[in-house]
Amino acid sequence: MTLSHERELRSATVPTGQRRTLSVEIRDEAPPRLTFIEKYSGEGTGWLGRFTSFRAEAALDADPEPLVQAVAALADAGKLDLPPMGARERVADLLAAAGLIVRRQSTIPWAHLGRRATLAVSPDGRSPSITFSQYAGDDGRFQVTTPYDGLDRIASHLATLSTVDGPAGDRLGRFIAAFEAFAAEDVGAERVHEMFVAAGVESHRREERRYVLLKVHRENTDCIFTLSLLVSSIDDKISFSEFYDYMPRSGDSGREYGYSAVTPYDSLAPLTALLESRLGVAPDGALPDRLAACLREFVTRGALGDGRPIEACRDQVALWYTEAGVPYRPDHWVWFNSD
Repeated sequence: MTLSHERELRSATVPTGQRRTLSVEIRDEAPPRLTFIEKYSGEGTGWLGRFTSFRAEAALDADPEPLVQAVAALADAGKLDLPPMGARERVADLLAAAGLIVRRQSTIPWAHLGRRATLAVSPDGRSPSITFSQYAGDDGRFQVTTPYDGLDRIASHLATLSTVDGPAGDRLGRFIAAFEAFAAEDVGAERVHEMFVAAGVESHRREERRYVLLKVHRENTDCIFTLSLLVSSIDDKISFSEFYDYMPRSGDSGREYGYSAVTPYDSLAPLTALLESRLGVAPDGALPDRLAACLREFVTRGALGDGRPIEACRDQVALWYTEAGVPYRPDHWVWFNSD
């Protein structure tokens, strides 16, 4: 059984109103692990959320107490009273100077940009990134990402477009304030992509589109039967689904069943080419729209549709995946209303 011991080093209210707590956690493992935690709680202004935290973790090869004392000395001397993420970075540098491998982890709340977009900043992990997401209701979402190491360059570029100034010394806060000012005009993913390019950083566009191919109300069973298509370069998948939504009735509180045929996003071109060849069509337009048009045409021609056995439509699409030479996996989902 792994035991952990946490020691609070310092707790104070920051200028924006949140409570900042600095602590060290030691986990009794083999080898033991030390985690420094910079955590924010409570209400306040600005970008910091109630669950914002920054952590630095290292596996130790000796008694952790000297390192704990060294971190505590920094806190006692006020040398960790820094803008958000600053204390974590200073302790991470101390651990690295001791010859330890440091793993960083951050929890930063999304910035909501109006009602249809968000900004996510992820400084750590395998692919540190900045991600802008635009939501188009039931039709899908659009995303633009750039590596996190371009944050200062983007902030400098945004400073030329606006007079908004973020909190002094707060690198993340200044960036988010500048981005929020830029997005105040209800900009979309294409405008953000253009801004990233103008700032001289990498910009990667991805999207997710949803299509309802058929929706029928089966009155005899009070079931809504739906065929739909999801094409997502964000989640790297194409998913055709047949869905059954049984409404509550006397003695039956309702239930839902879903059956899907899933293939990677890279299957889009060969799958669309196969279906267009089968249908004898060669339309223009974006590939996701063309794939959806093919499946709708198969509904019109009767190859897909209502009144078939459960999973029959899913299985038919799976056969087309196989004919197109793309990988395929089945998926299913079940829910029972407990009310």
